[in-house]
Formats: sequence, structure tokens, C-alpha cells
Amino acid sequence: MREEEVCDVVVGFEMAETTTFLSNRYWVLRHGKSIPNERGIIVSSMENGTRQEYQLAPEGVSQAQLAGQLFQKVLEENHIPIENVCICYSPFSRTTHTAQVVASVLNVQFEGAQCKVMENLRERSFGPSYELLSHDKYHDIWALDEKDPFTKPEGGESVNDVACRLAEALATLESQFQGIQLQ
Repeated sequence: MREEEVCDVVVGFEMAETTTFLSNRYWVLRHGKSIPNERGIIVSSMENGTRQEYQLAPEGVSQAQLAGQLFQKVLEENHIPIENVCICYSPFSRTTHTAQVVASVLNVQFEGAQCKVMENLRERSFGPSYELLSHDKYHDIWALDEKDPFTKPEGGESVNDVACRLAEALATLESQFQGIQLQ
């Protein structure tokens, strides 16, 4: 796999100006290609998302390995010690699996203090009317989002709900850690 193929997976590995109100530096890594991605199905509920059968596909494992190597390169180029890195991830099996692979590449103990599961980082729930259906249904969800980011799919979350949840996760991280690199 070429580095440019990881662009869909790795976001924010470039060093940017640190925003003054944050005490940590953040890198965002999307999970690698998952089994639901291969099957073309939506898996957005906590119940299904945490099932092992929905972890990374083999291609996703390769993507996560490459992402870990790219992140390690950024850390080395910027003289950031691995001890200053914390890997935060959602409880969904595809993100847990991605975090495990990246931790392994970085030689970070996954069950240790440098890895933290955070429920607020979970996938957006699209509700039971979309769960396990074809990913072609995403078009319906994005159309709802375009009309109003406060509209919730039946039994699911709105864009606003997710933004608020992620703001809470960021506030939690800022209160728990100071001066570290979070992925």
C-alpha cells in the first residue's frame, strides 16, 4: 500500500500551529477499512459496533500499520518522546482494533496507561432504521443533515449531538492530560 492510499484513513499528521486554548496536541486517525466497510453495511449502534465480527478487515490492518508508521515518523521528526503519547479510541471493535495495531507499531502497551477507551469517541448512531442496512442508505442520512444538522434520524443522533459529544470528549482529555500528544 502506498502512503497516498492512506489519506482516507490518516487525518492531521502534519504539524500545525498549536491552538492556544488547548494544552495538548491532537492527531485524528480514522479506523482502517472494516469488515462492515467490505460488506457495505452500516454498523453504528454500540451493541453491534462492539462485536468482534465487525473489526478491521485485512486491508484495514495494513492501513492501521502504515498509519502507525507514519505517526511514528512524525513523532521522531518532531522529537516527541513516545512516553508523551496517549492513544484514545472508541469501544467499537474497528477502532479498538486500529488502536491495538497502532500501539503495537509504536511499541506502546495497549492495556497500559497510554491507551484509553472513551465512549464519547464512538461512531455516530444512525438509529435502528439504518442499522445493518446497505451503506447506500448513507445518502438518505446526509440529505437529512444538509437540511438541518439538528435533525435526528429516528432513534439516532444528529450532527449537533455528535459535535456536542466530541466537545465533551475534548474537554475530558484536556482536564486529564497536559502537554501530551493524543491520537
